[in-house]
Amino acid sequence: MRGTTNVGSLFFNFTQHKDKADFINQRAPISGLGEQNIFNYEQKICGMHIWVEKGHGTPLIFCPGLFGSFQNFAEIGHHLSHQYKIIVPYLPMYDLPLSDCSIVSLADYLETFIDDLGLKNCVLAGNSMGGGTVLNYALKRPEKVSKLILFSSSGLSLIPMRDGFFSVKNYEWVRMLLKEIYFDPDTLHECDIQEVYETIQNKQILLRCMRFVKSTKKNLLHSELPKLQQPTLIIWGKEDKVTPVKLAYEFKSLIKNSSLALIDDCGHVAPHEQPKACLEAIRPFLEINPYHLTEYSIAANPPLNLLELEK
Repeated sequence: MRGTTNVGSLFFNFTQHKDKADFINQRAPISGLGEQNIFNYEQKICGMHIWVEKGHGTPLIFCPGLFGSFQNFAEIGHHLSHQYKIIVPYLPMYDLPLSDCSIVSLADYLETFIDDLGLKNCVLAGNSMGGGTVLNYALKRPEKVSKLILFSSSGLSLIPMRDGFFSVKNYEWVRMLLKEIYFDPDTLHECDIQEVYETIQNKQILLRCMRFVKSTKKNLLHSELPKLQQPTLIIWGKEDKVTPVKLAYEFKSLIKNSSLALIDDCGHVAPHEQPKACLEAIRPFLEINPYHLTEYSIAANPPLNLLELEK
């Protein structure tokens, strides 16, 4: 189906690093910790893994996309942490060998992460390339996955590379690029932009980012998605300019046991931009089995007990 990466040869082991800070800077230059950690997530490090977690119960693992961090899921995870152990791994997007920068390699890393932590019966969630990562993992290790949540996922299209990508030394250009991902550009804090800007000034990291973007074109899953058996919730911003909303309907048609929630006034990073609206879809999906609503639309920032069904 898909080639298996030799994980042991790819990923850094913590013992190879001079100290903890060195390892964190290489694996997680975009940490999300520039914002105040108001939801009190705990950062952990073990072996070759760095992650943040909160709560107790069934593991719910969220994989952010390129330039994302745990902050993209922080509010949602906080509200679910009384029933789920929320885990956000730092995927090796910035420290993989250049030749191995692909979505499949990220899925192979996720396999190692889940095995090393001894996790079972996981709910997997992912945004953008993180969505492509969890899809590849679920297809490879379906016995480990109970449910899937996809936010504007890769897997059916390439992630477009913005014109002028090499203008990265221009802070205002980077600022504009990142804010275009959101419907409301003020969602993104200046400290987040600064963290991304500083990270991509490293030429090797910039090249890795380009490789990952290009790899989305090779990681198309049209023939694989019908094999998924897990209940799947697809969440999409109606104003997504990176992966247009028509792709949400295509995912729904290919994943047989799936539901679709469309979010008003929302771009490519729905869990960050509209966490309350996302929670309106996620809570019943996780608590009701089977979940009979198959398609609905949610207003931006609704009351937490309101679902507006699409006619």
